[in-house]
Amino acid sequence: MDSSTLTSSSSLIIQCAGIVLVALLTFFMTRSIRRTFLDYWTIAWLCLSAALISLLLDFNRAGLQSVLYSAYMLLEYGFGFFFFAGCRNYVSGKRITARHIYLMTPVVVMAVAAPHLTNDVNKIFIPHAAIIALFFGAAYFTLGPRRRGSPSPGLKVMSFALILLSLDFLHYVPVFSYALIRGTPPLAYLKYTFIYDLIFEILLGFGSVMAVMEDLRYEVEGANRELTKARDSLEIQARMDPLTEAFNRHAFCSLVEQSGDVLKGMVSGCVAVIDMDNLKPINDSLGHGAGDSAIRVVARAIRSVIRPYDLLFRWGGDEFLVVLPNVTEAEALKRIGRLNEAIREQTRILNPPVSITVSSGIAPFASMTDIKQAIELADTKMYARKHVSKALRQSADRVYISL
Repeated sequence: MDSSTLTSSSSLIIQCAGIVLVALLTFFMTRSIRRTFLDYWTIAWLCLSAALISLLLDFNRAGLQSVLYSAYMLLEYGFGFFFFAGCRNYVSGKRITARHIYLMTPVVVMAVAAPHLTNDVNKIFIPHAAIIALFFGAAYFTLGPRRRGSPSPGLKVMSFALILLSLDFLHYVPVFSYALIRGTPPLAYLKYTFIYDLIFEILLGFGSVMAVMEDLRYEVEGANRELTKARDSLEIQARMDPLTEAFNRHAFCSLVEQSGDVLKGMVSGCVAVIDMDNLKPINDSLGHGAGDSAIRVVARAIRSVIRPYDLLFRWGGDEFLVVLPNVTEAEALKRIGRLNEAIREQTRILNPPVSITVSSGIAPFASMTDIKQAIELADTKMYARKHVSKALRQSADRVYISL
């Protein structure tokens, strides 16, 4: 078979070496990166490597030229098909099926039969180049959905390389057709065709590797976001009391020590320590489930009398702490003074009846540095009031709660 119209074997050796390196790179990537489109692209580069080796042998094996050129054509179609399949999977996640392979039957027949029907490479190469250009064009348009919006750098490089390769192979059709009609050899620059092809194919390989790494990066970033979300959720849970959904004591210590955003600007204010008067009798007579219900009622009542930006903490088993920033002691006393009435309002229609009252102590603080001293003072006041409440327990209002 006369192959003088293509290019020298030295240029082909250079192209073959470059493509083999790309194939080896993608092959080793498949060992650690599990992506179906990477598997397809690796098969494509391996097909192209084998195709170029077949063509190189075709230059030096006179008796096997028809067989080797058939292998070259068939393997190049395999390259185009599997690269297109990789692009399709990259965009939609769809895999190739037996039906897609059956669609390759016409080009397979052409690859097997054409070299045995004519020895003129120009006649064979014209439809061959058109088919390869069609594969590259199809791969480019398949990537269209991923190019919308903000395409990644790897996708841009890959798309640009596909355009260049489509035009490169497409331009062979009129050039070789003209040479065939006029009976003159193709233009002199075509002896470097393998170098042009290598440059464009290396660009395509570089872009596809970039696309794989970018996809892996997006997956890692997504996993990191999920881990961050889970960590934040666990951190919130660690600082929240699950029974009342109030902050816990650990959250208060963290907020004070770290001067978090929640406490910024709280130059002064008041703290209120609130304790339930009769939780133990409820637990003893009705069980801990009833006691938990009573605690939740008190927490809801506290929220109803404080402002949205005041901070509620569950300080102990039946004890709560409220931080009221930028409020006077008189206003804090007025708000907390409505608490027992708020409890009665929340439990008025519930059944069976259970009496719940709370005792509270309030103390002002001038800055966040002395808030702990204010809490100790409020705690002392709360216990003093608790003793008074205990003495007057028989005259206290009755509050009802559904247990």
